Amino acid sequence: MALNLVGIFDDPTVAEQACRQIQQLGIGEHHIRTHSNASGMGASSNGGREHRGLLSRMFGGGGGGGSNELGGHYAEAVRRGSSVVSVHLEHEEKAPQVERILEQAGAIDVNDRVQAWQASGYTGHDLDAPDYTPDQIARERETLEVLQEELRVGKRQVQTGGVRVHRHVTETPVNEQVTLREERAVVERHPVNREATSADLRSFEAGAGDIEIREMREEAVVDKRARVVEEVSIGKEAIERTENIEDTVRRTDVDVEQLDASQQGLLNRQGSTTSPRQDRTL
Repeated sequence: MALNLVGIFDDPTVAEQACRQIQQLGIGEHHIRTHSNASGMGASSNGGREHRGLLSRMFGGGGGGGSNELGGHYAEAVRRGSSVVSVHLEHEEKAPQVERILEQAGAIDVNDRVQAWQASGYTGHDLDAPDYTPDQIARERETLEVLQEELRVGKRQVQTGGVRVHRHVTETPVNEQVTLREERAVVERHPVNREATSADLRSFEAGAGDIEIREMREEAVVDKRARVVEEVSIGKEAIERTENIEDTVRRTDVDVEQLDASQQGLLNRQGSTTSPRQDRTL
């Protein structure tokens, strides 16, 4: 879906820098326009009233009837000397990148600017109203900025320590005792003198023969088996805590002092040499 993205800048140089950054995204120059009531801004700036009408038509508002439509507000910004950058996108995929460039360049919130105009009587854009002159632009921007700090508390992760588990093998001497049995053949001869018995005669008649006795002994056999004797689980557990943050924030206040006639004249002479200030939105 096609859409238009718009940013307001009081500094034309900053507006042109934002345009160049947007072109680096691959968006053609014919889709990027800088609207201003001053000449010398390039091919896209051909007069304030022409661009005011273009912005009014782009957003469907800002006619001579004092409409408060968004297009009229952008046209009013051009009339009052600001540069308005408009980017036409055929698709939404690059919209976040374009918005980020405009915001980082310091694009002004149109709603904040409209509230400031309404405080001085603005009711809507008039296409037939003349563009502001350089003196009018300078006077409107000669304002005192009231700044107020806001406390923003966020979170970040910091490393506080950790655990490294290293597995290695250790060798421990083991001493075990085992009883081994050993057999030995024993031959004993005893002289005798007695009458031969029938059993002796049968053995004699059987003739020669062999009798074997096997000797046996036990040897130690060493075998190893692995057993799991402990399990180590490795992980993390999260513990939440609430921390109370105490700090101070600052604010600038403006005090208005009434002057008599002699002091008023001095103030006017000093004010005539004051250089214009540029508003900036953070």
